[in-house]
Amino acid sequence: MTVTREPVVAIKSGINLKDTTRRAKAQDLIRGAILNGYFSTGQKLVERELCALTGASRSILREALVKLEASGLIERQSYRGYRVATLNVQKVCEIFELRATLETLAAELFTERASPEETTALNQAYSNLEQCLTAFDLNRTRAAKQQYYDVLFNGCRNVEIRRSLENIIDRIYYLRSRLMQDPDRRMASLEEMRRLTEALIKRDRIAARAASIAHLEAARDAVLLRMAQDEIDSKAKTTSTAI
Repeated sequence: MTVTREPVVAIKSGINLKDTTRRAKAQDLIRGAILNGYFSTGQKLVERELCALTGASRSILREALVKLEASGLIERQSYRGYRVATLNVQKVCEIFELRATLETLAAELFTERASPEETTALNQAYSNLEQCLTAFDLNRTRAAKQQYYDVLFNGCRNVEIRRSLENIIDRIYYLRSRLMQDPDRRMASLEEMRRLTEALIKRDRIAARAASIAHLEAARDAVLLRMAQDEIDSKAKTTSTAI
């Protein structure tokens, strides 16, 4: 008879690996539901519904929610549980300011430090992204975008850039997911990424910087426009209901 034993480090630290796995699974399921638009901005998260969605117990679920709160994807309301985080104009601008600083620097460093294999991998990642955006599969598009930036961040040879972005990465994915619902924005984003990719492959630092900034500014403006329209629609709906 074979006995499965937990690693010594887990036993010494009191970690329950089964609970950790269940928590990670629940966290991933809720995260995916938010990023895919199943839960909308500001929507209250009901524990009973989340337990049904994830198959997790309430104790495991609450651990997952704490992790998601730390990533900024959800927020706790006093005595009212959790809701999907709402991003105001200031928060969105701050996120894009940070991205403009770090992602643009990564692009510049990539032109100087990436290996020939990495420039090839970047071109392949762009081709994959192009296919996903054209067909528009949200999950595949998000994975393709992540693959693209993984190559970029690896090729820039600066691990602190990636580490600095980890705190806002889920909010970046969330904003991307909302923008990708708009077919016009998808095509505009693809063209911006094409220009960035060409500059990176040519190792043109100045052009890469310009393309990165242009892409992020366009994305920021699109998010702010979407937020303004959502506010108008919300007010119109409230007025209609009142009448």
